Amino acid sequence: MKRFLALLIPIIVLLVSIPILLNQGMILPAKIVGVVLILLTTISLRIWLRRAIREKLSLDSIKFNVNHRYYLDEVSPIYRYMPKGEKKVLEKRMGKLLADLKFDDTTREELNAEEMLSYALFQILTVYKEPYKSLKGKMIVFDQTNNTGELKISEGKYVLLNPVLLENLLKEIQTVETFATSNAPIIGQLRDLYLKS
Repeated sequence: MKRFLALLIPIIVLLVSIPILLNQGMILPAKIVGVVLILLTTISLRIWLRRAIREKLSLDSIKFNVNHRYYLDEVSPIYRYMPKGEKKVLEKRMGKLLADLKFDDTTREELNAEEMLSYALFQILTVYKEPYKSLKGKMIVFDQTNNTGELKISEGKYVLLNPVLLENLLKEIQTVETFATSNAPIIGQLRDLYLKS
């Protein structure tokens, strides 16, 4: 409320001054105050709306805790040796991606948070140099019986992939550059999935 007070007080003062001016017979000044009131209110609403949208967008991502970071350090040398600033950017993109997607597992009742983190890291690394793009509407289905080394897309929105394969590739690949040039089919397929969405 405090941040809106600077604009709210002048609006209230102008609103109260219109009937006072009209009672004293000052019609032209009342009209001018009315026009200023409309302009100030319109500008204030735009400012408030922009702030609200910006705050909402910053909240629409999953925040990482110490356990998440520890797991990412253990599973990926790329993440482990990244500078702090790059890690923050990577985590923000991963958090937005995780918030946009739905997950399921064909082999277990409960989802494994580590598998979701592995997927998010893997997906973002496939398009590391690309701007963020939402995959909203897609569902990632973890299928440990899929041993083809590739992902399968069912009905255009269900992406079936093996989380163990992702974790193994993350452990093997040491740098972002070798990740980008890797000939593992899953990397190209996930890159195409991201870019075509």
